[in-house]
Amino acid sequence: MTDIRIVPASVDDDFAAVAAVYLTTWRAAYRGMVPAAYLASLTAATWHPERRVATTFLAKTARGETVGVCAYGPARRPERAGQGEVYSLYVLPAYQGQGVGGRLLDAALARLTQPTVYLVVLEANANAQRLYTGRGFACTGERVRTATPYGPLDEIIMQR
Repeated sequence: MTDIRIVPASVDDDFAAVAAVYLTTWRAAYRGMVPAAYLASLTAATWHPERRVATTFLAKTARGETVGVCAYGPARRPERAGQGEVYSLYVLPAYQGQGVGGRLLDAALARLTQPTVYLVVLEANANAQRLYTGRGFACTGERVRTATPYGPLDEIIMQR
């Protein structure tokens, strides 16, 4: 496995590179799971990871290249006030299957102080669900349908 460090994001990080991780990962991981036109409409400018610099971990190579990102914090859904949330977890395809995602998730979970933590994941994303289940998350039975101009995104909520 490539030598990967998990580090807290800092204001000095290249957030354009972090946004590129989001874009590349979305286009690879969600192909066939979300409408193709939706994926094609995304650009690196879709994401603003610099807004969560204080609650983001990055996976970096020995050369300093960002290959993964995990953002977390307090619940964004009003009905889950008082809980923690994993907002996003993305690892470049070339680095998937090497434990990078699990290490990023573990770092975020160690920082979340709320007794209950949840996340929202695409219903069709079995790979991500396996990762989360392996870290103690379980499906709550709650489903979320997000409308997009290109068709709906069907997601589920998992918590631990």
